[in-house]
Amino acid sequence: MHSFVAAAILAASSVTAWAQEREGSLEARVIQSEKQRPMAEVSVTLVSRDGTRYEARTDAQGQALLDRLPEGLYTVLVDATGHLAVEEPSVRVVANRTIPLDVALQPLPEDIVELEEMRVTGRAIPTGRFGTVSESFLNREELRVAPGAGGDVLRALDGLPGQLSTGEFASFSVRGRGPRDNLILVDDMPFDKIVHFDQSVGEREDIDGGGRYSIFAPETIAGATFSPGGWTAAYGGRSGSLLRLDVASGSPTPRSTLRFDLAGLEFLHEGPSGFHRDTSLMFTARQFDFGQVFEIAEEEDQGTPELTDVILKTTTSLGSRDTLEFLAIYATEDYVRDVENAIASENFEDFSLIDASQDVLLLGASWRRLFGDSGRWTNQVYYRSSDKTSSEGEAFPDLVPPGTPAQDVPVREDILSIDEKETEIGWRSDVSLLNRFGSFSAGLHLSDVSLEYATTLSGPWDRLIYRSEDPRPQGRNYVTLLPEDIDSRLDEGKLSWAVYAEQTWEQERWDLRAGLRFDQDGFSGEGYVSPRFAFNYRLGPDARLSTSAGLFHQSPRYFDRAADPSNLRLSNERIAHLSAGFTHRINDRWNLLVEAYAQKLDDLVTEDVGTLGTLSNDGEGTNLGLDVVLARRFANGLSGNITYSYNDLRIDDNDGLGKYDGDESRPHFVSVGGSWEIGKRWLLSTRVKWASGLPEDDFIVHDDVFGAGGPLRYSKELTTRNALRADDYFAVNLRVDYRRSFRWFELVTFLDIINMVGGRGAGPSEFNPRTGLNVPDEEEALPLIGLILEKNW
Repeated sequence: MHSFVAAAILAASSVTAWAQEREGSLEARVIQSEKQRPMAEVSVTLVSRDGTRYEARTDAQGQALLDRLPEGLYTVLVDATGHLAVEEPSVRVVANRTIPLDVALQPLPEDIVELEEMRVTGRAIPTGRFGTVSESFLNREELRVAPGAGGDVLRALDGLPGQLSTGEFASFSVRGRGPRDNLILVDDMPFDKIVHFDQSVGEREDIDGGGRYSIFAPETIAGATFSPGGWTAAYGGRSGSLLRLDVASGSPTPRSTLRFDLAGLEFLHEGPSGFHRDTSLMFTARQFDFGQVFEIAEEEDQGTPELTDVILKTTTSLGSRDTLEFLAIYATEDYVRDVENAIASENFEDFSLIDASQDVLLLGASWRRLFGDSGRWTNQVYYRSSDKTSSEGEAFPDLVPPGTPAQDVPVREDILSIDEKETEIGWRSDVSLLNRFGSFSAGLHLSDVSLEYATTLSGPWDRLIYRSEDPRPQGRNYVTLLPEDIDSRLDEGKLSWAVYAEQTWEQERWDLRAGLRFDQDGFSGEGYVSPRFAFNYRLGPDARLSTSAGLFHQSPRYFDRAADPSNLRLSNERIAHLSAGFTHRINDRWNLLVEAYAQKLDDLVTEDVGTLGTLSNDGEGTNLGLDVVLARRFANGLSGNITYSYNDLRIDDNDGLGKYDGDESRPHFVSVGGSWEIGKRWLLSTRVKWASGLPEDDFIVHDDVFGAGGPLRYSKELTTRNALRADDYFAVNLRVDYRRSFRWFELVTFLDIINMVGGRGAGPSEFNPRTGLNVPDEEEALPLIGLILEKNW
């Protein structure tokens, strides 16, 4: 495989006879951001790297086509009187392809309009005008070339305010909250099953990690909008962040790509549908087997994860005012960790046997209608299903002589089995329009969820990691789980609904957004009122102050509700949020963002002391922090940012054991990233990350807990929650892209190295019951080498 990749890279860089200068096109589609209407007579200018300018103006449909452009990189400028000008500094024109560029121009506030000599620029797709300064947007190309992304859109979010992604897992934490505290929407439909290998059994790291690989390759996502807090009343509450992923809707001209890397194959096609003149489509399918990747990284003990993802989206224009979208996502996975993988574990640190599979389906249709001069009405219906089965057993390779064949190693299979089935049918209706005060929006969301969960323990199971409060006979230094304590079943279906309304007011230098949301949770049987506010004050064309405040309610996980019949009526967690931020454009290249936040957490879900699986809403806490981002806009081939985050999350379960640091709270986190555009063919990008270590429980190790006649085993008694901290986390990600045009196709080769220096991982230490040692989480560098063949016509 290595020789094949090396030969392909050599061929791409040396065979110049086939390459030739060819031409492509760019189609800009410009709308006014508040009215969502096409804008005519907008100036669209492309500037090549050698300074050549190409200009056009939009027609009545808001479209401007610039064709016969030499392939290469361009700066795109979009300008209209009374609106914030847009500058996209690095747009690639590819031969035989029309590149779509969607632009939403924001009206300029009156105080800036008067300063005609000032040129203020923004992004093609702006973030919410009335939101906080920390709200961010990443476009398709930024997601694709992010260092350490490894072909995964969630790993490409590095560098956003308050966001931490270690690279080992695809999921991410924000401002001290865990991976499952993030609200994720796909085309504005709720869909939290976007990460593969989100395990329900196995080591703590795998259960708490939130999953290792998302179902989305970066090129399937047209844009990602991220907010770490203080978002609009249109969206339900979580304590972490809001992430909105917009699936790509196709391109004006056909394009197909085939990607090869060490894990497998990925195919993508986008363009006109071929069956309807005004319908475009995007289709992608991929199949990955990570077993050989782990073998190269010398991590054979990880097991053999396999996945398949298929995504189809169509977009149909039904005249000038109506658009119909259809989205289908099917994702399946299988993960097996067998005896051979357990034997490969150094010193038999992990002897678990895992057999897990999951099938996920999302079907959604969205009808978007424009009415009047500024109204927009969106109706969405969707169906979501998930069928997940997991089982865990144990292998005992230390009880037989070294070199014993795997089939002769004693095992105990399927000790714990978990079945998780979910189906959801939903309808979302949202309307927005301008009025004399500003803008008004409102919506109604319905969701009918059916759950079938079952947990079965095949017999008594000795667990050698336990808490001091866990029930056990006096003098026994381990816990024995029994079927009567663990077995549970949940078969329930409930209807939940939410309504909201929101109004914005805008004056010369300030604007205010005020909203109110009401959620009726079918499982808890309770209703929750969530007021939301955001205020912005413009100090000038280059500086803005923002504040936000509101209540957010986070529903417990279905998995937690199913653990015990008494958990079904758990209440939602309550988060009172307050933030204040400042952003300042220092000059044309540098921008500074600072935002402080405070959260009061109530009704947190906690495990009752001395029980197994019984939960309550006894917890409370505080979450304080600061995010700083210094960003350099693209200029002279260079761009990048420096982020710093401080976080202090303290939790009290009100169990008499005192307060402790949150499981994902890191006091300090620094990330430095950048990219260097070397000519029109090479792109080098890197990111360096350092963070304080995660909290860990204090503990006592007991030896020979089974006594005479039993195997030698040590146990770990957790005495004080999160009283210690693991070693600091450090990682360097590096990515190199090379692009070359040939007569019939485009060739892209890439090398993406995750954690290239290896060393201390981001996860907690793991206890080895066979040696009694706490083993730090160590990671190996993970190199991903691949080719992308692209055909445009």
